[in-house]
Amino acid sequence: MTKRQANKTKHDTANDKSELPSLSKQLLELHLKHELECFNSDRFIELCDSETEFLLKAVGEIHLNKFVSAKQIKQVIYENVVSSSIPGAIAEVAGEAADTLFTSKKHQETLLNQIISKKDFEEFIDKALELKEQRNKGIDKVIELPIYAELISGILYQAILRYIYESNLISKNIPGVSSMLKMGRNVVSKAAPKIGSGVEESVKSFIIDSLDFILDESKKFLEGSVSDEQLRDSAMELWEAIENKPMSEFQQGMDSLDLSEFIALGYDFWLKFRKTDYFISSYETIVDYFFKRYGRKNLDVLLEEFDVSKDRIIAPIKIFAPKALEAFKENGILEELLRRHLEDFYNSQTVIDLLD
Repeated sequence: MTKRQANKTKHDTANDKSELPSLSKQLLELHLKHELECFNSDRFIELCDSETEFLLKAVGEIHLNKFVSAKQIKQVIYENVVSSSIPGAIAEVAGEAADTLFTSKKHQETLLNQIISKKDFEEFIDKALELKEQRNKGIDKVIELPIYAELISGILYQAILRYIYESNLISKNIPGVSSMLKMGRNVVSKAAPKIGSGVEESVKSFIIDSLDFILDESKKFLEGSVSDEQLRDSAMELWEAIENKPMSEFQQGMDSLDLSEFIALGYDFWLKFRKTDYFISSYETIVDYFFKRYGRKNLDVLLEEFDVSKDRIIAPIKIFAPKALEAFKENGILEELLRRHLEDFYNSQTVIDLLD
């Protein structure tokens, strides 16, 4: 007898109002034995198979709206996704699991092209290139960023100064510089800072005055001069440079702490995002759409379109049921559940009077 069965016996002794009549008790034990035999793994799977087939046929002619409403689905989503508290252990386990994965030998040694093929990458690029309007809007937004203006200004500044100095434009255009060059390096070294300072200020002033024009030309170049083929070639060159690199190389510079912090940031974001009007409106819109499409249709139409068949339902039962049933039997859980369910019937006054 298991510990659970022993505790149950004590519970029954303390709480039974009266001992079951002999015949009623015998019937209970026979019925219990019959039910337990049905929970043999093979018989249980056969039962699930036949009952699933029956249920799928039985409900096939019934509309989805007869079983559940859009309002009920929304309520379930709200209670379980939006308003319910999320245990902190979820973020902790997610972080540790991600760290275990990213530090595993298999992950570290896997090449990028073993995860995504060249063909898949090309298809993504081709699809992205079709979105020209979105691409141009994205370019506009990037060009409007202050950091882009600073980047362009910095590049132009360095390029112009380099051109001026390396082309010896100072010596050609500033009176006296050519003579100073002849006087020797020491004299030029003393004079150059003042000359250079003046040139640099002039260049800065020129760039500031011309920045709007430069940014506008930059925009025109990116939108009009760079063809889809050039962008595609650049993307494929990038792919060729990284496709044979292992995942460990992409993770260089990021340790377990960084990964855990990203998980925590994602977790905190989700806690806030799920309560936003946008998220709530999004799932409600999807639920309404789903019921508008399928609510008045028979369930067999819905099941067929989503490929919900008897075999797909039974497959996971075949995987999980045997071990679960064995555990329930060994611990006496299954017998206790069945006995509690059947005992109410055999202990009812109606059955006792009938058997008396």
